[in-house]
Amino acid sequence: MEEETEQSRATQENTTVAIVVIQDGNKCDLDASPKGKDVVEPPSAGMMFKCIDELYEYYKTYGNQVGFPVFKKSTKNDKQGRLHFVTLSCGRGGKSRCKREKSVNPSLTMKIECNAKLNARVYDDGVVRVTSVFLEHNHELSPTRARYLPRRRSVSTSIKRRREKIDQADVTVAEPIASAAEYGEHENEPSLEKVCQNYIDNIDKARKLCLGVGDAGAICNYFNRMQEQNSNFYYSMDFNEEGHIRNIFWADERSRVAYKSFNDVVTFDTTYLTNKHDMPYVTFVGVNHHGLPILFGCGLVSGEDTETYVWLSMQWLACMCGNAPKAIITDQDMAMRKAIEIVFPEIRHRWCLWHIMKKISGKLSWHSNYELIKTTLMHVVYDSMSKEEFDFNWGQMIQKYSLQSNAWLSTLYDNHHRWVPVYVKDSFWAGMSTTQRTESVHAFFEGYVNSKTTIKQFVERYDKALKIKVEKELQEDLNSFSYCCPCVSHYNIEKQFQQAYTNSKFKEIQEEFKGKMFCYVHSMKEEEDFGVYEVIEDMVVDNGLSNQKVCFTVYFKQAEFDVRCSCRLFEFQGILCRHIITLLTVKGVYSVPQKFILPRWRKDLRREHTKVKVSYNNWNTTPEMQRYDLISKKFSVFGDFGCTSEENTQIVLDFIEQFRQNFNISDPLDGSGQPIFSVGGSGQPFQ
Repeated sequence: MEEETEQSRATQENTTVAIVVIQDGNKCDLDASPKGKDVVEPPSAGMMFKCIDELYEYYKTYGNQVGFPVFKKSTKNDKQGRLHFVTLSCGRGGKSRCKREKSVNPSLTMKIECNAKLNARVYDDGVVRVTSVFLEHNHELSPTRARYLPRRRSVSTSIKRRREKIDQADVTVAEPIASAAEYGEHENEPSLEKVCQNYIDNIDKARKLCLGVGDAGAICNYFNRMQEQNSNFYYSMDFNEEGHIRNIFWADERSRVAYKSFNDVVTFDTTYLTNKHDMPYVTFVGVNHHGLPILFGCGLVSGEDTETYVWLSMQWLACMCGNAPKAIITDQDMAMRKAIEIVFPEIRHRWCLWHIMKKISGKLSWHSNYELIKTTLMHVVYDSMSKEEFDFNWGQMIQKYSLQSNAWLSTLYDNHHRWVPVYVKDSFWAGMSTTQRTESVHAFFEGYVNSKTTIKQFVERYDKALKIKVEKELQEDLNSFSYCCPCVSHYNIEKQFQQAYTNSKFKEIQEEFKGKMFCYVHSMKEEEDFGVYEVIEDMVVDNGLSNQKVCFTVYFKQAEFDVRCSCRLFEFQGILCRHIITLLTVKGVYSVPQKFILPRWRKDLRREHTKVKVSYNNWNTTPEMQRYDLISKKFSVFGDFGCTSEENTQIVLDFIEQFRQNFNISDPLDGSGQPIFSVGGSGQPFQ
């Protein structure tokens, strides 16, 4: 019997070699490891490997090639304790096991019961034979994101050595990371942002730009070079009468195209740093579908007066094809306020709450009751549930501590509609209640400049820094693509958001489902298909020092499924609140219409800026980008033909319109020929 088994095994080995010869076109034996090849063939029964490690490396290579993570699922030993069978599987196989103590705060999981796997037998001499293979996955595969997958991120000896040298050398973080990208080793870095942040934490926070002699010409050359590489790179420079640079603005094509998807709310911030020549660094920043900051443009300005801010705002607006945002956030600068009224007269403008609250100590610390005033002010601002309650509480505070003559508080109250939460929550702000998001961009850029950095060096390092921002967005895309956060309830509404939203936004929804346990419907008034309901929430107030039962009013028009709450969380952040969820579960509603699932938070949101080829992401060209570039180049002949006459222009436009209708493609232009920039999450979802 033993002899028969050995003969059978020998036959299988010979057959396997023959198959490999046919597939690869070269003679192959057990010493020819699949991992050494750029492209490997899919696994099949009968494949032979000289050891279990070689099999594992082969299957990992295949997983990276196709786009799925690989795990060792199980092993089985014989009676002598030697490894006899092994199963390698897709990392998304199996069920999520959420411990009871974590059921209310579950961790992200990749497990979705994928059955793709490879079974193999291990012989006494260590040789491994594949016995069976299951290739079909129950999820989408992503080869372009393979380098972010678990088990893929290993650190090579060369990378470890480079990090040791970084520790010993006095260089900026941008330089070693850029060198890794230039030589192709960026692909092997396990977590560049973490490495970067570790060094940023040790850098002096008080760095400032320095304008050196000759930078004016150098920066002009740099911008011209960028525009030659990509004609959609936008820049503008403002000179004084003596020919010296006064103001600069620039934005690359990726920022301009990204604005199409996330143009609802923008922060305009000048508080980052000011150099010895008084040229503050200005950023225009929004948030993407993960809630991460995304840059829409930046500049350097010589002053902080209305004229300067008007110039900068006009340049940015021109850069974005005249398409103004729906809302903008700034600090309290009065010159900036006037500039926004001139350039953006129709948009909603609010002040940054974080900046205001940060000034409390500087403005009120002289008072003998400072600590009591500070606590009271924070309670009035954060815990007031209605405009009437805020006005009453503010008046009580002013009266109690005799603050009628305080000019700072008087100015704040006169402009309370610009910053107090209960006054601004009627509009959509994409969760940007402060400019802390732009500060996270600032903290990132601080690792790329120091007190001796010239403007030319800053712009070049700016490109290198944005490579890391692109990496972060791609990493979050993969996390939402490959991982899911288990639901904390059995309600189908939660499952709707789990399937649609990015992980970061779904976690915000989950907080509302968790908060539902502190809510109950107290009373209701119903007339035909319209009802008014009081939902009571047991809230923690005064920084956790006390509890308070707060009543929220929920309006529900069932025929149109028009529901809104007095807390206005959905209008403010695009997140369905716990009070509405409480009512819907009581009413037996098990799903919500698509209008409550905002496109701007969806994980499958198609973003055109991911196809844009710019100087800082050429190294990460994907097949999708390559196809896009090819099609764009081919379509240039239509432009060449159409521009020769009005008749030819109409022929091309008619052809494109027919193509668009045949494939049901939405029109990217409105009647004026300007791009349509729209995304879900209007500040007025209820009419």
